[in-house]
Amino acid sequence: MLRPRKAIERLQDYHPPQEGRAEFVRLDFNENTVGCSPAVVQSLRRVISRGWLASYPEYQESRATLARHFGVAPAETIMTNGVDDAIKLICDTFVEPGEGLVIPSPTFAMYQFFQTVSGGEVRLVRYDEKMGLPPERVIAAINRKTRWVALANPNNPTGTLIPKSGIKKILEARPEALIFIDEAYFDFSNQTVLPWIRKYPNLLVGRTFSKAFGLAGLRTGFLFGNSRLIELLRRAHAVFAVNSMALAAGVEAIKHMRYVDRYAKMIVKNRESFSKALGRRGIAHLPSAANFILARMGARAPLIARRLRQAGILVRDWNHDPQLRKYLRITIGTKTQMSRLAVELKRLEHLIETQSGESPWQDLASGSPAEHFP
Repeated sequence: MLRPRKAIERLQDYHPPQEGRAEFVRLDFNENTVGCSPAVVQSLRRVISRGWLASYPEYQESRATLARHFGVAPAETIMTNGVDDAIKLICDTFVEPGEGLVIPSPTFAMYQFFQTVSGGEVRLVRYDEKMGLPPERVIAAINRKTRWVALANPNNPTGTLIPKSGIKKILEARPEALIFIDEAYFDFSNQTVLPWIRKYPNLLVGRTFSKAFGLAGLRTGFLFGNSRLIELLRRAHAVFAVNSMALAAGVEAIKHMRYVDRYAKMIVKNRESFSKALGRRGIAHLPSAANFILARMGARAPLIARRLRQAGILVRDWNHDPQLRKYLRITIGTKTQMSRLAVELKRLEHLIETQSGESPWQDLASGSPAEHFP
């Protein structure tokens, strides 16, 4: 029997969305719960009617149009098949076996996944008990083997935001390390360091159309950096990584930013309302700058998730992760969707552990140094 590389043998399973989600209220994977602009749907019909599906995609004009939207040059932009592809591309371009990645814990699983596939090592940095990420902890974790640092901002699954001052400290303290700021949830936080790519040669910024734009099914992502970094990444990238449908949808979507902005503002408003409702019930949850909230439901969190599923509502159950077993991540949807969820949570409140006097984030923030830096 053929054996894979040792890095693949060590790889842990990723837990993607369950199949058959179409008939549910999908508050589990941070998607747009309304859908993309109708004009984008029309643009996809035009792609099909013109026979473009039989042709390989052409990138030059689309790249220039999308770069203008983001306020950067085409040479500072690379389009990717979602942010997952962007993360893989960073590893393919820069990571040698044995070289290191520094990430917070918990964070988006794909950073560690692709780093491990590449044969690299991972060092974890814990949040503090207030679920802040002191830049000094990140800086201290970077050593001579560190090739890159990945910081989702806002972070997934916590929804927390690193201040720009903290990112600046990390960039300037460790110019030898590549710093990747993943801004997948930018449309809900409105904090960005994208203009800094011309100031810091070790900075890469990621964006996606999978969240506020409602195009998760088409997998359109972006990496931004100085032209030298982008040229290196382009050398390692698949020639036709982004398909024609995704290109057409992306170019059309940016023509209708009022639609995207209106959706994002609605989600922020509903996020704040839902956060207050959780607070009134004594349910511990983190202040979020994204389109979701991480709530501490207690030891029966997996049971609560199953009961919600039986009621037709999906939330993200983290039972496979020892660090997050007591938590549910809840995507913020429309007012109607959140009202339906609130009704079901009311019915299940006898299962929910409300906030006690101790820090509700102790299990997320605690751990020995050995756990911080395995």
